[in-house]
Amino acid sequence: MDTLTAITQRRSVKHFDTGHQMTEAEIDQLMAAALLSPTAFNIRNWRFVLVSDTELRRRIRAAAWDQAPVTDALLLIVLCADLKAWATTPAPWTAFLTPWPN
Repeated sequence: MDTLTAITQRRSVKHFDTGHQMTEAEIDQLMAAALLSPTAFNIRNWRFVLVSDTELRRRIRAAAWDQAPVTDALLLIVLCADLKAWATTPAPWTAFLTPWPN
């Protein structure tokens, strides 16, 4: 699928087949693809947390304005970001801060 088609045909799924199961290999493939997502300056300031514990998912749902997909979806992936990673990661953009040689 090309990018324009993906953008124009995207949708948000709110109802899930509770009988559907994913294999560990499918989850690994999904996470490997997620880890390839681009970030500004390739900082990769995110972490993906797979949440499978039922009680923890219930508590996350309560904090997420009681959104049913938090507990109903087969797989819950919480995306966490380090908002200050740009300050602690070796700065790949520093080359752009030095004046261009004459």
